[in-house]
Amino acid sequence: MKKNFSSNINIIIPIIVAIFNVFLILNPSEMINAAKDGLQLWFNQVLPTLLPFVVGANLLAGLGFIHFIGALTAPIMIPVFKVPGVGAFALLTGFTSGYPMGAKAVAHLWETQQIQQQEAQRLLAFSNNAGPLFVVGFVGAGLFNSVRLGYMLLISHIIAALIIGLVLRFFSQEYSVHHQKQFGGLKQAFYAYQEFRNTDYKGLGHILGTSVKNAMEAMLLIGGFIITFCVVIKALEISGIFTVLNYFSSNDKVYLATGFVAGLLEVANGAKMISQGSEPTAMTLAATTALISFGGFSIHGQTAHFIRNTDIQFAPYLAAKCLHAMIAGGICLLITSYFAIPATTLPTTTLEMNFISRISTAGYHFIVLTGLMMVMAFCFSFMLSYRKN
Repeated sequence: MKKNFSSNINIIIPIIVAIFNVFLILNPSEMINAAKDGLQLWFNQVLPTLLPFVVGANLLAGLGFIHFIGALTAPIMIPVFKVPGVGAFALLTGFTSGYPMGAKAVAHLWETQQIQQQEAQRLLAFSNNAGPLFVVGFVGAGLFNSVRLGYMLLISHIIAALIIGLVLRFFSQEYSVHHQKQFGGLKQAFYAYQEFRNTDYKGLGHILGTSVKNAMEAMLLIGGFIITFCVVIKALEISGIFTVLNYFSSNDKVYLATGFVAGLLEVANGAKMISQGSEPTAMTLAATTALISFGGFSIHGQTAHFIRNTDIQFAPYLAAKCLHAMIAGGICLLITSYFAIPATTLPTTTLEMNFISRISTAGYHFIVLTGLMMVMAFCFSFMLSYRKN
């Protein structure tokens, strides 16, 4: 039966691609405009806000920060999430850089043999998340005209991701993490960092060039996926699928239905469609949070690309993101039931910022977030050393 299903999929997919190409031929102007919209979304929103984080994460990995933070956070990551301390680097990357850099970080840890397959599988499920600049800046301030709403969405998203990590720890086998050395304290962290410098450090010039090169390759890949799925969404609109959804939806839920379907493919476009409705409600915010947590198949395609050379399975990851979406949506509904939804204010200048302003802001946020994490790590290490004494 499984073989028949695979055979049917192998037949259906080419047919769908062929139909898609027919839409391209029959509607060239609409498809070109959709591609332009995707290109503008990538260039004006994604590239300047994500590039500094990607370059910074690559630099930290090349400079040995993974080994330092891994040794420092092992007493937290192992008992809480049952993953090695280096998993904190992937978690930090996912929460700061956003999709799909969490997946790229997990794949890097697996390829360098710092984590095993089971650990990488679970780590990917709660480390590949949306970044704060996208949730607060683009969705909150840019689409809903409220930074406060953006933070409500971000808090729901982060809490749900951590819950996924806590749930998945019960599916791990004891031996998978017990072989990891129990590091703790600054002395052990600096020892791990120095050991890396003595064996694997390749020089600042090589690291900087490789970091920028890998970052640009990743950004071009992300841009290609965004443009492709923007065209796919336009094809669905032309085909009349959104019209059918609008027919079965009441007037106040038209944007919610079409936006949710579009968001399953590409989250930015879906969130934009949902925000075009009336004033934000608990339901529209919960749906937006669910879409952000799910990520959309555009993000999943990028994730599948980054883990293609690993033995990490995609199906469990997709199931975890579905669960992440449901939990995040429920948390958002819970938050909005206790806190009043703020009225939308005058549009902010978030969407009007030029490329230089965006990339400067993103770089500043990356430095601040990395610094805060370092301070927290040092404080925890100090308290741990004090308890031992």
